[in-house]
Amino acid sequence: MIIERYIASRYFSYLAMLFFGLTGLYLLIEAFETLPDFLNKGVSFLTILVYFALISPKIIYQLSPLTILLAGLLTIVTLGKSREIMAMRSIGIPPKRIFRPVMFSALLFGLLFMAMNLFVVPKAEETAGLILQMEIGKNKKSGVMVQGGKLFYRGKDSILSAEILAPDAQELSNLEWFFFTKDYKVTEFIASPTARFHQGKWHFFNGILEKDDKVIFFTELKRTLPVSPRDLAAIETPVDQADPWVLMRAVKRLRRLGLPSYAQEMALLNYFFYPLLGVSLLYMCLPIAFYRLQGGAALGLVLGTVVAFSVWGLWNMLVSMGKTGTIPPLLAAILPHMGLLAGGLWFRKNIKF
Repeated sequence: MIIERYIASRYFSYLAMLFFGLTGLYLLIEAFETLPDFLNKGVSFLTILVYFALISPKIIYQLSPLTILLAGLLTIVTLGKSREIMAMRSIGIPPKRIFRPVMFSALLFGLLFMAMNLFVVPKAEETAGLILQMEIGKNKKSGVMVQGGKLFYRGKDSILSAEILAPDAQELSNLEWFFFTKDYKVTEFIASPTARFHQGKWHFFNGILEKDDKVIFFTELKRTLPVSPRDLAAIETPVDQADPWVLMRAVKRLRRLGLPSYAQEMALLNYFFYPLLGVSLLYMCLPIAFYRLQGGAALGLVLGTVVAFSVWGLWNMLVSMGKTGTIPPLLAAILPHMGLLAGGLWFRKNIKF
């Protein structure tokens, strides 16, 4: 167990070094883009620090596969350079015992980053977006989507609350629409369980219209209004920024309506499979780094890094295909892992260490 703890501690130290270094680099780039806007608006230094702290979890999550892989490769390479691996092998320690603490540590951190992305990143990203909106007026919206999928939209002399049924916002449910004067006196009120946008008009079904102190029940009401489905769809949280619970509800809603939900399913699967991409990469690349080619173990590190960036590009391509339904989202999520695990098994069986 002493050897396992020693190798694991070496892995943790490299992982921490990589995260601080790479995250700091990303934050520096973000600072060059955002800091001038904050300073021009006179935003306090504390608020700026809070903003950068809030965007850090997302950056850490995005870098997690690469850092998990590089930390493992650096661990093996440095152990080889200092001849510690040779010493371990000379006393009969097999390669798999050297691999085991590295892989276990990588899996532990992969699960940790998955949990962070599920419970920390969505809320932190939402709060960071609110700081941008309130402090520097960036990405201001005319409405908001609250928990549960309820939309509130402030249009010209009107306020709308409804639930978006279709992704293009052309179908709404549980709608309430208030119209008022400039001094906020309500002039008209429409309530309808369902509404649909068709040929430039809003069609309201089986609702009530309150106007001039009169209440009218209708089966269908047609209105040309200045609010379009495009305005409402712009309010909905982008699929890539939605938390998993919102995505689950969206998938159920779209399936119930018989509409495609590829983008939502792919984004949901991404929460669980992307953090583990670094573990699968490490499983395949560790034998490459361990195997002393003519260029030494450092060449294994270079080859492993090349494989990592290649798989990263492949992952993004498959995610795009999964979102459009070109291939099933589940297949897009598991295909890179299956290929990497199969490659890792092949290397372990065919390379003599």
